[in-house]
Amino acid sequence: MIRVKNEITEKDINGNVNAQLIKPMAIRFLIGLVVLGGGITLVCLNIVKWLGIILIVLGGLFDLLILAMYFIVKNSAIKQNNFGDKKLEYEYRFDPRFFSVTVYIKGKKQGIMNLNYQDITKYKETKDKFYIYLNNNQTLIVSKKVRYAEGSPEALHKILKERVGKKKVR
Repeated sequence: MIRVKNEITEKDINGNVNAQLIKPMAIRFLIGLVVLGGGITLVCLNIVKWLGIILIVLGGLFDLLILAMYFIVKNSAIKQNNFGDKKLEYEYRFDPRFFSVTVYIKGKKQGIMNLNYQDITKYKETKDKFYIYLNNNQTLIVSKKVRYAEGSPEALHKILKERVGKKKVR
């Protein structure tokens, strides 16, 4: 059994959102830049000028939309875990057969979620944290730097490796 309780910070959320969004958003942003560049080329070379103007507008609007989506998703994730002056903590319990997450606000238990390891779509391990992905919108962030009430980060690594296995992402 592994038991650990940690607070989720805005830095944790930003790091997770960035890790999940940067690559797909960057690819879409580059597509917008290519369209924009094609439009500028058509206008500058005076080839089908009207099409060039349309491509400039579409490429620019597409890139603005991508940037807006990034900041909306990022702010939404921060708001979901921000209760103003209230202290939000998560307690994780990892058993070889299942795991659970208990949410505390200002030290008071708010709810518990019991999960199976099959619910994990992937997990990522860094020097400081475990990122356990349940789906595209829900990630559990478990710190390696806090005091574990039971077990250790090494024991959690072992359980995740055994129970989740090939779904692991570095």
